[in-house]
Amino acid sequence: MVRKNGTNKKQSKPRHPIDDIDARDILRRFVIRARRVEAHSLVQNHAVEKYVKPSMKVDYKEGQPPRIKYAMPDQEIFESLAARTRPCILGSEPVYLDKVFRSIEMLLGERQLAGQAKKCLDSCRKTFQNLHDKDKGTSYSIQTYNADNIPEGEPLSDLLIGEAWLYSDLVHADPKDDKAKALKLSYRDRYYAGTSFFSMLAIVIVNMLNFVTIINSQYHLGVDAEAWKEQVVASEEDSEVAAEKMVVLPHSTKVPEGIDPSTLPGAIDVTSPTEAIRFIQPERSTDVIFLHGETLISKVHGVFSWKDDVLTILIADALIIELSAAGVNQTQRFQRVETCIKHRFTADTKAADSLQSIMRESNRLLTAAPYGEGNILYVDYPFATENDQQPVNESSA
Repeated sequence: MVRKNGTNKKQSKPRHPIDDIDARDILRRFVIRARRVEAHSLVQNHAVEKYVKPSMKVDYKEGQPPRIKYAMPDQEIFESLAARTRPCILGSEPVYLDKVFRSIEMLLGERQLAGQAKKCLDSCRKTFQNLHDKDKGTSYSIQTYNADNIPEGEPLSDLLIGEAWLYSDLVHADPKDDKAKALKLSYRDRYYAGTSFFSMLAIVIVNMLNFVTIINSQYHLGVDAEAWKEQVVASEEDSEVAAEKMVVLPHSTKVPEGIDPSTLPGAIDVTSPTEAIRFIQPERSTDVIFLHGETLISKVHGVFSWKDDVLTILIADALIIELSAAGVNQTQRFQRVETCIKHRFTADTKAADSLQSIMRESNRLLTAAPYGEGNILYVDYPFATENDQQPVNESSA
């Protein structure tokens, strides 16, 4: 803030680079923004080239009035393209195209462009000037008339109407002056004009990205190379990340700086699939007891699931056991049923090593799971010994 005549006023942002450092920063920011525009689907499939020049189809059928079909892209998709390009036409933004042009001139200094490079820059600058001035680049204009067929004001260019669509229909709600006049037109007219305006702007931006990429290399402008590497859009890979640790804490818990959250009271380490399921679906929780004879060796957490009378239990992320309860009579409360129990260790080697150390001291495990209406299935799973040719696997209900 600066004080002038006793009044505080905001310091306006310069509309041009002030030195080489500022110019390089403007180009760095522009490259990042332009790559985001380049990555848009309507640019990738070259659809913007179709919408640059407004087009329509007129169908004539005998005995019916002519019908006009406007060529317009899907609005929700196009709105995202307009949002990506918008900073390049705002004078307050560092990527405003006029600042980009001036930054290139500043960094080139006395060096002069020639050939295709000069043609590209001149073409982009002229196109942007036409978009900015809403005058020479006009493809068409719309004149409104009153009920007496008298013109109402001056004709509105497609460029002005297109920018008015962005301003009044997409990002703001307080159009003024010529933008307010565009509101007298139908929404279709505003959007139709907007498609050509922002398609052309997108093409200019992408052409300038290619131009800056080439001259930065040829003339050693010194633009930060990271601008061409920085991620600009979300990818499919971004929808999935590997988590080293996930901890759930009681609501409103404050974690002191430098403290491992998993050590705080009430912390649940949901990096563990077993603990995550127990937290999200506590009704699937079970405890698994390891015994040697009648001596308790350890008690660990598990979770269970049922599918077609098959009970599957995940024990401490390390061991999965599976058994069939098909032989259990649910109408009989107390019964003993022998069944084959399948087991396998998971790919979590750390968890498996930890559980195996418990199992080496044990000769059976006990656990239980709800089964049917009000019944509980108790599982008594004896481990095979070195003398056993085949383990005896039993479940008791």
